[in-house]
Amino acid sequence: MKYMKIMVLFFICYSELNAQKRDSVWPILKTYDQDHIQKIKMPVGGIGTGTISLTGRGSLEDWEIMNRPAKGFNPTLENRGPAKQKGPFFAMYIEDGEGRKQTRLLEGPADEASYEGAWGANSNHHGLPRFGKATFKTAYPFGQVLLSDNDLPVEVIVGAFNPLIPGNVDDSSIPMAILNYSVKNTSEKDVIISIAGTIQNFIGFDGTRGKAIKNKNTYRESDGVKGIHYTTAGVDPGSEQWGSMSFVSLNDEETTYRTAWQKMVSRWDKRRCATCTTV
Repeated sequence: MKYMKIMVLFFICYSELNAQKRDSVWPILKTYDQDHIQKIKMPVGGIGTGTISLTGRGSLEDWEIMNRPAKGFNPTLENRGPAKQKGPFFAMYIEDGEGRKQTRLLEGPADEASYEGAWGANSNHHGLPRFGKATFKTAYPFGQVLLSDNDLPVEVIVGAFNPLIPGNVDDSSIPMAILNYSVKNTSEKDVIISIAGTIQNFIGFDGTRGKAIKNKNTYRESDGVKGIHYTTAGVDPGSEQWGSMSFVSLNDEETTYRTAWQKMVSRWDKRRCATCTTV
């Protein structure tokens, strides 16, 4: 078997304040209420390029983009293990008209079964606050997760799809997953929102084999497209796990970025380093 050597993945993310417009043009064949979303995983990705699953609650799981099956893989390069999953996620910061500030993971409630692990809850980022209500709507390859919360002045639609044109193999085989975050202000006052996403550069590690070596993240802007390009200078180009990825935004508003998380320092190390920051 000859493995694909190019692994390019685009996330095109933007927000809009009128969610009703977007919702009206996306096809819907089936709707699942909150009691029936926990086992839903809709694959997103081009034909033959690998896929990522959009779950019924809005998370991204099953990162199968490195030439092998990887069900349940949430890329985490350190502290590996089901009780410490820190895979890719999106979150929202909200400041309402009364100055109250809140942050939420852009996902619905975690599966209750995830709290049955031998080491505690094993869902991805189980400790982060989430939206209290979620509904899933779909007509493949389109999936939508509707999020709301009694304590928040917004409703969010998390949409995901990939190009799929029946009979057109080339355009249906683009290695791309497209995410769309639509936000609706449900209050009578102005709100300030920010949407943030994070994906580790895990090129070289497929969840079971390989290792990320000398990976590099570079910010780029071109023709209105801006984002972080993920490459590697240490993974063997002949490896199944070699390739590149891009995390791209089409947001028209202000966009900020970081190419790396701040290094975590233990409290023990903090005592010996006056300039370190404890996380």
